[in-house]
Amino acid sequence: MVLLLLWVLLPWLDLVRIEIRGAQGPSIIYFGQSYPMDFPFVLGLIIPFVILIWGIALLTYFKGRVFCGWACPYGSCVELFDGLSTAVWKGTNRKVAAWMKRSTFHKWALRLGASVTLALAPIILALSLAAYLVAPRQIIHALFATPWGHGGNIQTTLLAWVALTFLISWLAGFAVKFHFCRMVCIYGMGQAMVVSSAPENHILRPRFIPDALDACGGCQACLKACFVGLDPRAKHLVLGFSVGCFNCGDCVDTCRTVQGHKHAGSLLSFGASPERSR
Repeated sequence: MVLLLLWVLLPWLDLVRIEIRGAQGPSIIYFGQSYPMDFPFVLGLIIPFVILIWGIALLTYFKGRVFCGWACPYGSCVELFDGLSTAVWKGTNRKVAAWMKRSTFHKWALRLGASVTLALAPIILALSLAAYLVAPRQIIHALFATPWGHGGNIQTTLLAWVALTFLISWLAGFAVKFHFCRMVCIYGMGQAMVVSSAPENHILRPRFIPDALDACGGCQACLKACFVGLDPRAKHLVLGFSVGCFNCGDCVDTCRTVQGHKHAGSLLSFGASPERSR
């Protein structure tokens, strides 16, 4: 969520963005300074991207699909929508559900906050993405300082973009969810290919702490929580694309919540090496 917030704020703070409608033509903005979109200034966009891709590949080899589980902005958005939908209607976030049961005030305060967030979050996301290509001051002027219908093409385009992002965000958050990660995401596919050759005992993934499954009793909450139908308690967990674990963490959170009701510690955790053999 911190990385998601950072990526949203970058263009508004003029740290990194592209201005396609600059006075001297397209330009690149670095830390408030404008540079022509030409060599060598474009290297400021290309080199960080190359470093990011190779960094993800190396991180995946040594630690597994940690980008998917802890840094992916799409995954963060899906988890955010799940928490919001749990408050407003129904969802799988046990922490939110437990918080709402504290009192009537907690329930309706969270429901009101979630409803406002569901309405505003897609709009903020749309404007932040647009700010990577259009100067933030132009966006603010076109939407908030110009009467509707008098802002020309930029106002029409921005309104259409906000509507499209709103629709896509709700579809992704409520319908598509992690199916995108399983079947479409090229970063997930690349990580699955890398992690397939990595030593399984060295990567971070959900691991069952006790020596035997009897510790669970009859509970299968972690299995029901798994989006891809895996058993996170297994010693050898499928890590490939489409049907493999991508470290969403739902099983660990679910086990922690269930065990918390028993005043006990979670039986699942993210570990870099197995703590048992069976």
